[in-house]
Amino acid sequence: MDAIIIGFMGSGKTTVTQLLAKKLKVEFFDLDSLIVHYLGQSIDDFFNNNSEEAFREIETKVLKQSVDLNGILATGGGTPIYNFDIIKDMHVPVFLLDAKDETILHRLSKNEGRPLVEKHGLNNIIKLKHERDFIYNELSDYTISTTDKTPIEVSDEIMKLLSR
Repeated sequence: MDAIIIGFMGSGKTTVTQLLAKKLKVEFFDLDSLIVHYLGQSIDDFFNNNSEEAFREIETKVLKQSVDLNGILATGGGTPIYNFDIIKDMHVPVFLLDAKDETILHRLSKNEGRPLVEKHGLNNIIKLKHERDFIYNELSDYTISTTDKTPIEVSDEIMKLLSR
């Protein structure tokens, strides 16, 4: 991996990582997409019939398989929480995309098919974000706010940091 992008759901990980990979002319990998390919079904469908613990076991397995891929990896929002040591041991720059609570709520209110939003509801999802913030910050080498920036601006900022 050339870099890993982490952050809470709705922070812009997938969009920014796609742009960044295109600019750097490297492969884009979305861990959730790799998991869907591994499962042969959507994550939402998997959660309908399985526990979060079962999902996290598969997530860890797929993350370990992605260690040797060349490109930029966007993780799921919970991936760093359950796989801190694996990500740390990858020895690549880790970028945390962060956004204000109001921004996250606005973005998530427009999306469906997020099992944790359905489980916790929008009212409790920010509490979950705050619980995860400490680990995100511990794991990241760089933190970039996505609240008032376009995905292009965020990807440009990451490119500048990578070129140092």
